Amino acid sequence: MHDFVQSALLPGMSEGAIYGLIAVAFAVLFTTTGVINFAHGQMVMLMPMAILVAVGAGLPVWIAYVLALAVMIGVGLLQEWAAVRPFMQSGHSASWILSTLGVSVILAELLAIPYAGESKNFTHGISAERIEVLGFTTSPANVATVIALLAVSAALMYFYRRTKPGLEIRAMAEDVDGAEAIGISRARASQTAMTLSILVAAVTGILVASTQLVTPSLGLTYTFYGFVATAMGGMGSIAGALVGGLVVGVVSQSAAVYFDGLFVNLAVFGLLLAVYVIRPHGLFGRAPVREV
Repeated sequence: MHDFVQSALLPGMSEGAIYGLIAVAFAVLFTTTGVINFAHGQMVMLMPMAILVAVGAGLPVWIAYVLALAVMIGVGLLQEWAAVRPFMQSGHSASWILSTLGVSVILAELLAIPYAGESKNFTHGISAERIEVLGFTTSPANVATVIALLAVSAALMYFYRRTKPGLEIRAMAEDVDGAEAIGISRARASQTAMTLSILVAAVTGILVASTQLVTPSLGLTYTFYGFVATAMGGMGSIAGALVGGLVVGVVSQSAAVYFDGLFVNLAVFGLLLAVYVIRPHGLFGRAPVREV
């Protein structure tokens, strides 16, 4: 049991928390706009990459953090205007799949420019030094990742259920035309959802960079597993994103430890198919309401 917790459960929960944070960001934007942002993984990598560039230019670390966040929000809102809002709740998935994938490719190419695509060590995040807790070895960065997932999920659920802007966004998600008829702005709701997802991406980027080398191509990997976590938990469900991310992380780590790295995708997608057989809309998903 100790070996399972040390080699599979703890690392799996840490990695799964990253998938969960990406899935939460997917859920935030999808709930409002009906769009899955396949460029989100690249936005995650933009945060640490922008900090590295700013620090390399001689700026203090705290200014680099502020500047990187400002850049992320600017890029995110530009993407929202060009690749998300035109397809908001349109029901035509092919359009937004192509538009967000296009943004992903552009960002990946731009992120590769500063260091010619080479991996860089990020020393401005949370410590990844190994510590012992209750007889198990982990790191502050790994612990922070799980805490961040729980905190971000709880904060967003409170926002959507207890605040006026959150309730307005939920109204827009339920009925775009009806929400606009009572004065809720489609553009503002989409911009708010994108900004929230970008803030989640910023947190995720720091956590990712604290435990591994910063590589532009890493964003695509996280997008892939984050989407699987979203699908497993249920599209648009924050609670589902949280659970789906942790499940995907633990299952993939267990498959890698006890079988072989080649079985990771087999185990993850096998579980996803099993979930869909039992719950076609995911663990926490709801069947869409059809208008007649």
